[in-house]
Amino acid sequence: MNKIKRSLLLIPIGLSFPFLCIGKISALFSNERESDSTFIQSYDSELILRTYLSQKYTSISIGGSDSLMSFKYRPNTTLNFGVGATWKSFTLNLAYGFPGLNEGSSKKGKTKYLDLQSHIYSKRWVADIFGQFYKGYYIDAKENFPTFPEYYQKPDLKVRLVGFSWNYIFNHNRFSYRATLIQNEWQKKSAGTLLLGFDFYYGVLNSDKTILPLEIINYFPQENTKRLRFVNFGPGIGYAYTFVYRENWFATASLTASLTSDFTKENHLTFSQNNHSISSNLLYRGGIGYNSRNWTASISIVNSTVLAEGASTKSPYIFRTGNYRLTYARRFVLKKSRF
Repeated sequence: MNKIKRSLLLIPIGLSFPFLCIGKISALFSNERESDSTFIQSYDSELILRTYLSQKYTSISIGGSDSLMSFKYRPNTTLNFGVGATWKSFTLNLAYGFPGLNEGSSKKGKTKYLDLQSHIYSKRWVADIFGQFYKGYYIDAKENFPTFPEYYQKPDLKVRLVGFSWNYIFNHNRFSYRATLIQNEWQKKSAGTLLLGFDFYYGVLNSDKTILPLEIINYFPQENTKRLRFVNFGPGIGYAYTFVYRENWFATASLTASLTSDFTKENHLTFSQNNHSISSNLLYRGGIGYNSRNWTASISIVNSTVLAEGASTKSPYIFRTGNYRLTYARRFVLKKSRF
């Protein structure tokens, strides 16, 4: 299987989940109230076309010891060029990692991956869905292990990580994620909001040999761990804020912290260990850029950090998954007769 360089993303931005629309909960997903037009200008009825550069990733940090510091496994993912469109409740993006954008990466080895990310931005809530399937990682040796080759390759290391995060936007009449991240709104004044939600993640980290490089297993408490499996879930709270300068320039920052119940199982070469702990997940997103009536340009990031504490050490395994993006988008008014 060759490295998967294409990405396809279909996002139902304003779609409600019918099975949740019962009782008082339905108020969160039913008809969206109009935003305060002095703060947010909506372009739901217009066609938004975009071009962008993006790079997705899922990295793993391994807890260290008294002898050696913690280190990070990185995937060799591609920088992709993409085009996309948003109209009303749907967004479609297509991207490809062209060779000219990814020269000089062969020293880091090959990563085979399928990275599925869906970020759904309703006016009243935001949901993030992840499906990460990676094989093949490397260590930047100059950061941690000077005696290793420049890029220490671990082609047998695999990650399977699936999960979701959902958060309610309390000040949805004045605060907009859409303005920063999908370009179908324009936030004209500064505003912030409290966030309240829930996380759930399931993951597997395993290797044909050991998760750690064989050269250093005697220095780490994980030693000959071959496989880690975990599930964690719990409530989260956060805050998001967009600073607007002269209506057009903006900077958005958002952070949600979840207190999760964490269940893990470490399989060693000859035995296994179970562990239960309370840990915390972090999800941050943000961007800076310029927004106007007809076009917008921005740099943005969405990152989910998931912690899993094994029985062999109190230093957790840390999974970071996300997407960097540089975007330019234009808005077009469509005549009703065309649709």
